[in-house]
Amino acid sequence: MLAKGENAPLPGSGVRVAVGAGETPIDVSAVLLTGAHRVRFDDDLVFFGHPEQDGVRLDGRTVSVRFGEVPPEVAVIAVLASVDGAGTFEGVRVEAALDDRPFFAAPAFTAGESAALVAEVYRRGDGWKIRAVGQGWATGLAGLATDFGVTVAEEPPPEIINRISLRKEAVKASLVKKGIPGVRARVAVVLDASGSMRRLYREGVVADVVERMAAIALQIDDDASLDAWIFATTFARLPSVQVGDLATWSSEHIKMAEATTADGTHVTLGGRNNEPEVIRDIIDFYADRPGEPVLILFYSDGGVARDAQIAKLLRDASDRPLFWQFIGLGTHRYGILERLDTLSGRLVDNAGFFSVDDIAALPDPALYDLLLSSFPAWLREAARHDIPLGTNRP
Repeated sequence: MLAKGENAPLPGSGVRVAVGAGETPIDVSAVLLTGAHRVRFDDDLVFFGHPEQDGVRLDGRTVSVRFGEVPPEVAVIAVLASVDGAGTFEGVRVEAALDDRPFFAAPAFTAGESAALVAEVYRRGDGWKIRAVGQGWATGLAGLATDFGVTVAEEPPPEIINRISLRKEAVKASLVKKGIPGVRARVAVVLDASGSMRRLYREGVVADVVERMAAIALQIDDDASLDAWIFATTFARLPSVQVGDLATWSSEHIKMAEATTADGTHVTLGGRNNEPEVIRDIIDFYADRPGEPVLILFYSDGGVARDAQIAKLLRDASDRPLFWQFIGLGTHRYGILERLDTLSGRLVDNAGFFSVDDIAALPDPALYDLLLSSFPAWLREAARHDIPLGTNRP
């Protein structure tokens, strides 16, 4: 065990630092710092909404560092802890483990500290060392991060954070149930904005769908980012959704008739269904961006009529790392989507479909089980046919 201020060498190619605080709920994060103890940019803060950056990854309360992937301008990785919700660290024993072995217990906090710099992993010559720090901040994680040069955006309302956290756990449970607990994938949501969707937009059902899909991205996407499209007669690729900006994003982009694309272009959407155009844009978008496979969650309330075009696009894309999960909202005319199981001419079965009468009444665990029901089989078949799956291994 190290005392506060002591250090130790770190042999090997990496290290894992886990932080605990007894029964007190905490959030763990990390920040990549230059020799001046400042971030290079805001993405150097690694937290639940941005769990990986340049060789540093957060898994729950554990920060993992892969030394060979850390850029040379990064001199220090600070491991941080903050109280989850109201309260402070007074009377709380904050401890850290190094590669599953206890190595540091911070001295008692007595001044209302709600965040702490627990330890620092830092360069020394050609190697790495770790220092036990145990310094507290009464200004919380936001104040600590600001001191390192991070621009801290206003936090989402607590009720959104709580819902997302619970939904993320439901996604995790579903992934375990499906046998793919560690899968990594990019996630995209596609929103029908045709005229018959008006009630679902007005009642906030579509906004809630986006929040529920954001929880999937938070669990399986390395950037915790949800790509998004909206379509009717025409389509728009929207700015990606980040959990921290969810409320603002929803108010700006979940609307019918018109949309603002990711590059700021204003688009009039119209009011009829035109699935092929948005499907084609999604295929083209990811063709230029190799990486992890993509789980595409495509919402429609029916009226699907361009069967031949949709079928051709799905056939042509069957050798791509794209899985299409179509979700029907209601029971109205889904055309080719209801016959995907018998769609011939594909290298692998790259699409699934189900419909629900009232998605707002469907509990999160049941929804995630449905959304992820066909994805594992596609991953196995894709691997068997040498479709690139990023860091995933069959």
